[in-house]
Amino acid sequence: MKRTFWVVFSLLFFIICLVVATPAWVVRDILVKQQPSMAIGNVTGRVWQGDLDVAQYQGMTLGGISWTINPLGIVSGFPVTIAVKEPVVGRGKLGLTGAESLRLQNVDVGAKLQRILNAANIPSMGFDGDISLVLDEAELSAGGCASLAGTMSLNTLTGDIDGINTVAPVSANLGCENKRITLVIDENNAARVRGTVRVSFNGQVSGQIQLSPRPGTPLFKSLTQFIGRPSNGKDFNIRL
Repeated sequence: MKRTFWVVFSLLFFIICLVVATPAWVVRDILVKQQPSMAIGNVTGRVWQGDLDVAQYQGMTLGGISWTINPLGIVSGFPVTIAVKEPVVGRGKLGLTGAESLRLQNVDVGAKLQRILNAANIPSMGFDGDISLVLDEAELSAGGCASLAGTMSLNTLTGDIDGINTVAPVSANLGCENKRITLVIDENNAARVRGTVRVSFNGQVSGQIQLSPRPGTPLFKSLTQFIGRPSNGKDFNIRL
């Protein structure tokens, strides 16, 4: 009995030491195999815990990435906790499937609007602001999203348009529809910004946004100057 115990103990100890000592490039090879469309930079550390200098996925480049493997997370399907420093600051849980897709859970991100737009090769046109994003869950692939649930908030907004700062704060519910990310904007905000925006993974954006700032305010005057006076005298419509 004692001999069996020591054999099992020695085997487990060997496996643990092997995992702890395994170099981090093994993780890189696994990611490349699971996600052929993902470009991976240099990795350091060990399989258990390591760092990745840069990764590019669907035109978005992330930097300062670190990961930690939690064995208990294997049961839930999310064994990896990741953190990112550039161009956003955030962390969450990562899971991989056999269908070349990424699964995310409990993601919490904070970022500057201008940096996100620049990273996605979208002109910021002088706008900037603070964004926070919370993902309860998401499944993403090269073709788009399979599922997504969360919220995004524009906490502040600045720009060269008078009154633009009064648009924020504004929040939106995130979802997935026909492989496109959808944002349904909550109209409970000062300028009554509302509408639905759909974003595909190839960068195409569609939808409609309505704004109804109070007449006579700087934002109302600015929108009248750039868009024209609304037909009903109160609701500005922006088609994307």
